[in-house]
Amino acid sequence: MASRQDSNSLERLKEALHGLPLVLICGRPNVGKSSLFNRIVGAQRSIVSPIPGATRDLNLARVSVADREFVIVDSGGLDPLSDDSLGNKLAERTLSAARLANAIIFVVDGREGLNPLDLHGWEQLRLLGRPLFVAVNKLDRPGMNLLASEFHALGVERLFAISAAHGHGVGELLENVAASLPPASDTQVAASDLRFALIGRPNVGKSSLLNRLVGFERSTVDATAGTTRDPVDVELEFAGRRLLLIDTGGVRRRSRVEGELENRTVARALATMRRAEVLGLVIDATEGITDQDARLARLVDKHERALVLIVNKWDLASARGQVASAFKRDIEERYPFLDYAPAVFCSALTGDGVGQILERALEVGEDFRASFKTSHLNRILASLVAEFEPPTVSGKKLKLMYVTQTASAPPRLVFFTNIERDIPTHYLRFLESRFRQALGLVGTPLKIELRKAPSGRRATKANDVEHAETVG
Repeated sequence: MASRQDSNSLERLKEALHGLPLVLICGRPNVGKSSLFNRIVGAQRSIVSPIPGATRDLNLARVSVADREFVIVDSGGLDPLSDDSLGNKLAERTLSAARLANAIIFVVDGREGLNPLDLHGWEQLRLLGRPLFVAVNKLDRPGMNLLASEFHALGVERLFAISAAHGHGVGELLENVAASLPPASDTQVAASDLRFALIGRPNVGKSSLLNRLVGFERSTVDATAGTTRDPVDVELEFAGRRLLLIDTGGVRRRSRVEGELENRTVARALATMRRAEVLGLVIDATEGITDQDARLARLVDKHERALVLIVNKWDLASARGQVASAFKRDIEERYPFLDYAPAVFCSALTGDGVGQILERALEVGEDFRASFKTSHLNRILASLVAEFEPPTVSGKKLKLMYVTQTASAPPRLVFFTNIERDIPTHYLRFLESRFRQALGLVGTPLKIELRKAPSGRRATKANDVEHAETVG
């Protein structure tokens, strides 16, 4: 029987989605539920794999069919007869979602035929009184639709013969599902103010943190490393702001990635970096920062995303005498490029410090999207040039004429100079550091580019603020 905690959790999730109807895709393991979800969403959001049980979390997406908007939910396999704890937990979560769904798509494997698990799951769903649509999947070739007739034994008159892999019959199925749904509430669904993703090595507590952050168990939490495989999205409100919070599978070193499924899990986690604006790199405080943590941080910088360090399991580390300031200092000494990233020390188990994560993510997100007036940037430049004379490059004095911001998310500054090649790397880092400090930027990349000033423009002195204020 599904737990009351799961049911209440999903009820709060439904409320957070502003009353949009929910459509649940369910069925026993390995019948093609994730393939159907991906076909409906139109993007590879769930991992499709021949390995039973690949989907371990409730994965959601908003879709619109025949002018009817709803939320489609991909679930783990409904295996009520499972004899392991994780399988039972997944079945409970699926049934909890089914109790809240406005319609259920029950997926079966047309090639294998009717299975006893199909019958057992069907009976449990039928008792809920929800509109049920039987999708007989994997009927990929002409003439295979006759195989669907066996499933009339479930007691339904209408079967939908489909191929999720090729799209056959999916449109007709969705049109019928959409017609059965109640109208959505009049509340308009607002765009998220921030897209924030949790990343990290396997088993550092990402899913536990996500569950603690949203206030209910949204991801499957299990002691086995690699439990989370699909990116999991959940929307929530915090401090009057709407956030899209994304959990991802753990990312191992490439040499330790095992098997086809985990390869795709890692690839999906890395792709999530491009979808988010701020990344929360979860570190296990009991192990300290590792080289793999640093590699992930470098990937965040490569994808030009903002970064917050989340030091989880701090309750255990502090009990061993660890001190937060010393821990952060050790990170900066071992990996100096991380000195710009703020750190939050917390425990997903006790909840201590977890509230600071979203606060800091929002602050970092503001800096990530920040825009600055050209006049302000040039006053900083004038002060900097007056205090520190630019270097000589190939026997020629470097002149920083003016600076302007050319982009945000992340901020990008272009310095117009008399020289654009062979600028010492240490001086570029110096400019980045001093401008980051002067602008009060925390957690966000700051991109620096030196560009030769247009031909014919006089070489303006760096402290000529009056002229600099007219630029841009």
